[in-house]
Amino acid sequence: MPQHGTPACHSQSTMTSLIITLLCLLLAGSLVALVVVMRGKDKAITDLRLEEQAIVEEERRMFGFLHDLGEAITREDRQSAMYRLIVEGAMRVTASSGGALYLLDASGKSLVPRFHSDHCAPLVDLPERIAAMGRGNASALLSFLRLHTVRPDEGVVGGVYTQQHAEIILDLRKDSRLGGSGGSFQNNTTVMIGPLSFGPKKLGIMAVTAPRDQRGYNTNDFEVFKSLVEQSAFALANAMAHQAASEKKQIEAELRSASDIQRILLPERDPTLEGYVIAGRNIPAKVLSGDYYDYIPLNGGGLGAVIADVSGKGTAAAIITAMCRSVLRFSAQDGTSPAATLAAVNRQLFPDIRQDMFISMIYLTLKPGGGLMLARAGHTLPLIWRKQTGKIESLHSGGLAVGIDKGSVFERVTKDLAFEMEVGDCLLLYTDGVNEALDAKGLEYGEERIHATLAHHAPQGAHAIVEGLIADVDKFLGGRRGHDDITLIALQKTA
Repeated sequence: MPQHGTPACHSQSTMTSLIITLLCLLLAGSLVALVVVMRGKDKAITDLRLEEQAIVEEERRMFGFLHDLGEAITREDRQSAMYRLIVEGAMRVTASSGGALYLLDASGKSLVPRFHSDHCAPLVDLPERIAAMGRGNASALLSFLRLHTVRPDEGVVGGVYTQQHAEIILDLRKDSRLGGSGGSFQNNTTVMIGPLSFGPKKLGIMAVTAPRDQRGYNTNDFEVFKSLVEQSAFALANAMAHQAASEKKQIEAELRSASDIQRILLPERDPTLEGYVIAGRNIPAKVLSGDYYDYIPLNGGGLGAVIADVSGKGTAAAIITAMCRSVLRFSAQDGTSPAATLAAVNRQLFPDIRQDMFISMIYLTLKPGGGLMLARAGHTLPLIWRKQTGKIESLHSGGLAVGIDKGSVFERVTKDLAFEMEVGDCLLLYTDGVNEALDAKGLEYGEERIHATLAHHAPQGAHAIVEGLIADVDKFLGGRRGHDDITLIALQKTA
């Protein structure tokens, strides 16, 4: 064999070895790359699982928050418990270290801190003395924050409330809306803050805070927070509605009880007095009446009759009527004249009546077999229907309403008026709820209609006058309830 073929074989062998080595290197590189890729995929999968777990945990906290809110509404919890639940629930859901809730007060002039957690950063300017005090006494700072109200256009809290836009504040200390001495307490603090509103009604704001080096809020956190704000506003609005309804029911129950008591103070039945027939009625415009009438047995078999109208309506007027009744009953027992009795009532009540209130009254005394006398304290004029002529007369006498003057002027102008009635004659006393009754067009019932109705029913006696006048006023009003109380006393002389 020729010897020159050996080098060629050696070269071919070398080439093969190189190819194998390259293939091995490529295979090794591929394996390394595959391992790297697999490790990357494992990390990505792990990260996704962690993210999914975080979302699930966040959803669980959110559902827990909503569940607690729903239970609180159905339990009608005290408002303070609701405020704490909302803030602490928002802190849990967003993994925040602090939170606060400010709500607009009834006057609409201040945002009031309804709940401020222990570790919530100050959302307001701090006066220098408070900041200095807070550096050595955290409780003093917290007390200030829980009591300090904010104007609706003031600082961060007022700005968010006014603009009605939720915000993420990356560093609270750098916010241009704050300029006080709270830097050390607000430094490196991140905040999510949003307006609480329900429909067109602005309720307040809610915020959560956290140190930036411990918690950074991202876009998802912000969306969750805005959902929390929305749900919290809904819960607060419902809680407020429940409370208002509850308070209304309580007030209505108290008014019904007061009305029952007031009805007890009115005469159970019309009295009997030799030679006369008497009828009276009271129809309150509201649950409580500012009118009243009463019959007072007098020594010697006589009778006192009073009709009164307290200015205004409602609870205050009802209280004054009760006071007036008691004082008049006591003052009438000494048997003095009507004017003297009213003077005693005025002296007793004047110190206790507000300047914007007064009482118009007529006090009438009757003696068996005749002898009528009355005194008028600023009340509508009494009317007498004369059977013999069929005409109506007004009984004119001077007089000042009770509660306007402490005594000297009242007693100078309020005088007794003695008058006579013949058999068949009828006397009518009434409050201004009759003549001032307004129909749907705003027209008054007026004196002329009272005269006509009195003349029509007087021949049938006192009861016919009262019932007929009430029916005619009701017809005039078209079945609507009058704006003022109506009280009537009718008297017919029978012998």
